[in-house]
Amino acid sequence: MMRFLLTVILPLLSPLIVYAAYLVLAQRKVRLAGEGRLPRWQTAPWGVITMSGLVLMLISLGYWRISRGVAPGVELEPPHLEDGKVVPSRPVEP
Repeated sequence: MMRFLLTVILPLLSPLIVYAAYLVLAQRKVRLAGEGRLPRWQTAPWGVITMSGLVLMLISLGYWRISRGVAPGVELEPPHLEDGKVVPSRPVEP
C-alpha cells in the first residue's frame, strides 16, 4: 500500500497540490496589494535579480574553469597510494 502511495498517488497529486498552493498565495498577494499592505520584498524585481545572479554564477564558473588545472599537453601522474596515503595527481617533471 505504501509503495502504491509513493509511486502512483503522490506523483499524480503533487502537481495539483503545488498549483493549489500557488493559487492561494497569488490570491493573498492580490488582496494585500489592493489593501496597500503588500510587503516591500514582494515588489522587488525578482526577474532581474535572478538573471543577474545566473550571469554572475556563469562568469565565476567560467573563470574557475579557465584558471584551474594545467596547460594542455602536460603529462600527469595519476593519483596513487604512497605509504597508505593517497597522493593526488600532479604534472610529471621532465
